Amino acid sequence: MLGRIFEVDVIRGASIVLMIIFHFGFDLNLFGYASYNTSADLEWRIFRVIIVSGFLLSMGMSSYLAYAQGIRWNKFGISVAKLAVTALLISLGSLYMYPQQWVYFGIIHFIAVALPISLLFLSIPSTALVVGAGIIVAYLTGYLGIQPIWQWAVANIGIPKHTVDLVSFIPWFGVVLIGIFVAHHNIFALRIKHNRFSGGLSYLGKHSLVIYLIHQPILFLGFNIYQYLTPN
Repeated sequence: MLGRIFEVDVIRGASIVLMIIFHFGFDLNLFGYASYNTSADLEWRIFRVIIVSGFLLSMGMSSYLAYAQGIRWNKFGISVAKLAVTALLISLGSLYMYPQQWVYFGIIHFIAVALPISLLFLSIPSTALVVGAGIIVAYLTGYLGIQPIWQWAVANIGIPKHTVDLVSFIPWFGVVLIGIFVAHHNIFALRIKHNRFSGGLSYLGKHSLVIYLIHQPILFLGFNIYQYLTPN
């Protein structure tokens, strides 16, 4: 294990802050304080792409830093199992809150699947870059996608046509692979200056999973309390 890199934690921390802002905007609309569509409006879609890209780029980098020099399989298996259980709980919780739009493959589901697969590319980072970029370009040009698989799943498994969170394996795995290349070549040799702001982001990045799990319930609680205290 190569150890934690401050810049990777800062990227992940910045992504978690942006995600909270995104979900706050989503909740404003959900509770009737705003009128826009975070799933369809261009500015919100671009905002989401930036957030997910930050998370998954840092995930690819973290995979390389943690496992390129050796894998403790027992510890790795426990980590993936925790992600899988967390993903299941997210699905169950979203099924209760959004029965018509529950989360069947959100970002935690994606990481639980993508992390083991990323191990195949740790020793071939240049290939990871080529494959990653190829996946993204092929998706954007319409040559690669999972639309047929999704349509089959909707028809035969019963997943919803619309979901409040979806991180499709294609093209997002391409970003993970690019992250492996970035970490291997130490592209962050130009270091981010340590100060209170960057240190705070690094701290959030180190605890991103916990923050991801608790931030939306806290926002929901806050909105419900506000509505209770300020009835129409």
